[in-house]
Amino acid sequence: MKYFLDLSDVTDRDELYDAIEDQLPVPNYFGRNLDALYDDLSEVIDDCTLIVKNFEEFAEHDPQYFKKFKHTLKDLMVEIPDFSVRFSSDDEESEDEEDYDNGEESEYDYSGDDYSDPDDNYSDSDGYDKMDVNE
Repeated sequence: MKYFLDLSDVTDRDELYDAIEDQLPVPNYFGRNLDALYDDLSEVIDDCTLIVKNFEEFAEHDPQYFKKFKHTLKDLMVEIPDFSVRFSSDDEESEDEEDYDNGEESEYDYSGDDYSDPDDNYSDSDGYDKMDVNE
């Protein structure tokens, strides 16, 4: 099964959550934050691909939150082995879709963080700093 999340004209968090509520199988009580996205999607997705389309404008306007959004999707892929995510710039599914696997960074990952390590923990702060697991 495939789900599509079209982020055309999305430039901020509120618009992101509007798109998620309209296009993904989240409940009516969806909390409009990344923790709620993780919790709600982990309960309903299985053996599917999420294709995120037209994400560049959002990535440009709020790169830190876009990065957190991508990390949430990565965490879901680690939790649910049959769940995958693809990022596509086109209105249609095409061959130039970017697979978002655990070992690859996209051009929007400016930090150089190692996303391949599922044990990395990240805070939900605006700075999106790595949290020390030993704290």
